[in-house]
Amino acid sequence: MTQPGEGHGIREEAAEWHVRIDSDAMDWDGFAAWLDADPAHRAAYDAIALLDAEIVAARDAIRAAQPANDGANDGADAAADAAAPPRTRRARWWAGGGLAVAAGLAVVVVVPQLRLPSPAAPLVYRTGPGETRAIGLRDGSRIVVDRNSELALRDGASPEVEMRSGSAYFDIRHDPGRAMVIRAGDYEVRDIGTRFDVVRAPGHLAVAVAEGQVTIAEPGREGLTLAGGQRVDIAGPGGQATIRRQDAADVASWRDGRLVYDNAPLALVAVDLSRYAGRAVSVDPAVAGLRVSGVLTIGDGSRLVGQIEALLPVKATVEDHRIRLVGTL
Repeated sequence: MTQPGEGHGIREEAAEWHVRIDSDAMDWDGFAAWLDADPAHRAAYDAIALLDAEIVAARDAIRAAQPANDGANDGADAAADAAAPPRTRRARWWAGGGLAVAAGLAVVVVVPQLRLPSPAAPLVYRTGPGETRAIGLRDGSRIVVDRNSELALRDGASPEVEMRSGSAYFDIRHDPGRAMVIRAGDYEVRDIGTRFDVVRAPGHLAVAVAEGQVTIAEPGREGLTLAGGQRVDIAGPGGQATIRRQDAADVASWRDGRLVYDNAPLALVAVDLSRYAGRAVSVDPAVAGLRVSGVLTIGDGSRLVGQIEALLPVKATVEDHRIRLVGTL
């Protein structure tokens, strides 16, 4: 495929950028430059992204409404769709030999009774134990969702995110007129352009800022402002907020397969371990205050607890498929 912009119309370029949005090789700087080059580019991309969401959400209904064919390739197509990962399925839906959106539009026109979901409905993104996912927003901002995580996104004039569980990294373009709101349990994180990580676990919220500023508050209450190189950990609604320094380069280090800690309490480290180990990890109160400094390699998550045992005077016990860290002294 040629680079978007080489001999294509604006709509075709927008579609090609959208197909590539989940690719690990996505050219984010090129995408941002393309959006900024002409207001028509942004409008075309917004239209493509919205249509994609609507078509994917209503794909089964659209296919059911299509006229039956000779059935020669039905089995192969179904098998290919079932085997393909979500990214591949979307790419085929959009670009299976051309701009497949045109076919989707034709179906919607000839089947007027089909009701597509409201554009205001949030899109839910879930990841499993061995996958992360990159999400591109209409303004060129980016979200990377960590393993075993879930969030809901409403990408409107002011994007809204519900952080349901796990962790996500946010790389938000600066635009004072377009503030993002992230809701995580009883708290709201507000941003107008920065890079930061949000972790939500039962009874715990952590926000670490690599660049810029964010505010964290309970709705209707005065919150706190966090700047680059800072991290806050909050335990429960109305809980104590603990602010610590964190090297900006280590924010969301999980993207590189590492967990970096600098004098972090073991109780907080256990929150991360639970996300990767595939089972809940708790800490005996007697050792909850032990401090962790160093770099852990995530791998498939199975060896993280062993790395903690090598660093600290603790051992792991298994209780009802849960891991509990207790002291060895």
